[in-house]
Formats: sequence, structure tokens, C-alpha cells
Amino acid sequence: MKIGLLGMGTVGTGVLKVLSENQEKISRLSDDELKVTHAVVNDVNKKRDVDVSGIKLTDDVEELLDADIDIVIEVMGGIENTRDILIKLLKQGKHVISANKDMLAKHIDELTETANENNVTFSYEASVAGGVPIIRTIESSLNSNDISEVMGILNGTTNYILSKMTIDGWDYERALAEAQAKGYAEADPTNDVEGIDALRKIVLLSRLAYHVKVDIDDVETKGISNVDVNDLKTAKAEGLIMKLLGKSHFENGKLEISVEPVLLPESHQLSGVNYEKNAVYVIGNAVGETMYYGAGAGSLETASAVVSDLIHVASGGHKKNIVPEEKVEIQAGKSTKNYFIRTENTAGEVNQLGKDLKIISEENNTTFITPKISADELNELEKNLNIKARYQVIGVE
Repeated sequence: MKIGLLGMGTVGTGVLKVLSENQEKISRLSDDELKVTHAVVNDVNKKRDVDVSGIKLTDDVEELLDADIDIVIEVMGGIENTRDILIKLLKQGKHVISANKDMLAKHIDELTETANENNVTFSYEASVAGGVPIIRTIESSLNSNDISEVMGILNGTTNYILSKMTIDGWDYERALAEAQAKGYAEADPTNDVEGIDALRKIVLLSRLAYHVKVDIDDVETKGISNVDVNDLKTAKAEGLIMKLLGKSHFENGKLEISVEPVLLPESHQLSGVNYEKNAVYVIGNAVGETMYYGAGAGSLETASAVVSDLIHVASGGHKKNIVPEEKVEIQAGKSTKNYFIRTENTAGEVNQLGKDLKIISEENNTTFITPKISADELNELEKNLNIKARYQVIGVE
């Protein structure tokens, strides 16, 4: 089968390396020779650390649209223009594989509908958690379950930063600078540290898990840029570890979904996922609790997921794409929750509220953990106290 490549940056180069290094096995599994014949790049004269002999390099996407190819791999990024190109390719009857979470979070329904209309597959395993095989796991391996919950560490940059703050006691600014120096964080880290990247991924996972349409603009999102290392130290002394989680819970047709830093018991499986690693925790009514762990980014790691999709499509594993029919109602604050709260008020003032609030520190500010309380009770606390930090605590009574 002939393959076209849209983009030859970090992931595109990784795809070529995986295809070359594992050629014999890939050909055996796909029962065909998979050959990249065309690639759209920004600079056709750029020197690359991968063999591009036999590949027609072009900076004109029209050449790809006119080419005799069967499958297109999109790893160039972009949103609206990329969406337009992929729609054209799908209408031409070409299978498409994408790692583009930014575009998918906005246009996934249209792209999968177009693929179904033209009897081709639109695959996107690499768009969430890099090398962690979570998309097809939810779509196929767990399809006998009613899934009630998806929760994950979906961004390696923020997990690296929080790990450095928790394990090494670094403040946020130092940890961010280290993440940037290692290439985990961009010069402008906003999409990562403000939770936008994780937001796109939990929307994609929730759509698949519950077969519902999720409007990304309706999802409450909070990042880690204001996290104080002293709160992490106080929490750790209580056996709690902070992680930025994308999380969703689906019950009786209603969806709770958010991205936010939360505190987990040290015994929770996600608490031990550190530095740049990702993990996704899924609960099904038959299988129970499951977790999937691995590299959330990287050239070969992400390419592994892309080529997996490629083999799946080439071997005839493609099938009708999931396209949810109903938009889900997102609910907020319906269930009771525990909270870790730091306030400028004294311990005495906190105790006067008489709500079984567990004071865990009086150093600088007063820090306490609530029993399970409703959104209204939380609002009452916020009216009576000068709260400086608040985080949901999961997995404690």
C-alpha cells in the first residue's frame, strides 16, 4: 500500500524510522508492503536524519491530493486548514491517520462522519497519551463494558513539573524552567500548564468511552501555574500526592468532566506515575478498574501508535468509525467531594464553623481537609473564609 505523509517533524521522522526498523514484522502483520511514497514538508532541501530515498518530497499539498496513495498520515499540526485537507482526502476514499489532538478536539465528529460516508477509516490512536494504547482499548477492547469513569495524567509536561515539586521540593518556576530545558515544555507553556492540552484529550476519551458528543467549551479547566510547593509539602505529609487530571464520570445520561490539579492518596495507582509519563485509569462495569501506562510523547513513542493504526488499517481491520449522535448534558457540582483548603483565617476561626474540618497545618496559613461536602457547602466555606488555595481530594473518606 502507498502512504502519504503530511509533515516530517519529530513524529513524522519517527514514523519513517519505525517503518524502516520494523519493516519485516510490519509487512507480515499487514500482509502487504507499506511504503511512504509522498511527503509534504516545509523545506524540501532540509537535511534529515532519516532515509527519504524513494519519497517524493514536496511543499505543495496539492501534489499529495493528486497522488496515487491509499493512506495518509497527518502529523503536521494545525486546525482549520488541516481539517480542510483531511476532509478532501477522506472524500477521495483515502484512509486517514492523525495524531492531531488540537484539530480532533474540535472537528472529530465531522471527520469521522465523512470517513463513514466514504467507507474509509479515520484513526487517531497517537492523539492521546502518545505511545499508550488507550484509544483502541476503549473503542474495541473495552467495548463490552458500560464505562462509568475515565481519569488520567494526560500531559507529560505538567506531570514532570509536579513531580519535581513533590519529590525534589522545587518551586513551580524552577520546575518549569527545567521542563523547558529538557524539551518537555515549549517556550510558551500555556497549553500545557493551563490544562488546555489535557482538556482536548479528556474530551476525546470521554466521547469514545460514553458515545456522546462533548462540547470542549463547556468543560471546566484549571491548570497548575498557581500551585504553591508548600501546599504540596503539606499534602505529602498527609499521604497525598498532587496530579493534574483530566477526569470524567458518566451516570444516568449525565456527565461530570473537568481538568484540574487534584490530590490522591499515595496508594492510588496514578500517584506513582511520575515525571513525563502518562497514565489513563478506566472503570467498566464488567472489567472493573484498569490502568494504562507509558510514554505520553516522543518521536518513536508517538510513532509507535501511528504505525499501529497503519497496520490495523492496512490489514483490513478498519470498520465504521464511532460517531455519537447525542450531545451530553454536562453537570457540575452535583456529587459531594473532599477538599484540601488553605486559608488566611486562624485555626480558631475555622473550628468555629463546626463542620468536622480536619486541620492539618497552622504554618503560615491554616490548612484543612473537609469531609465530603456539596457545592453549596463549599460556597458557604468560601463566603466565610479567605481561601488562598483549594484542591479536590480523591479517594479518601
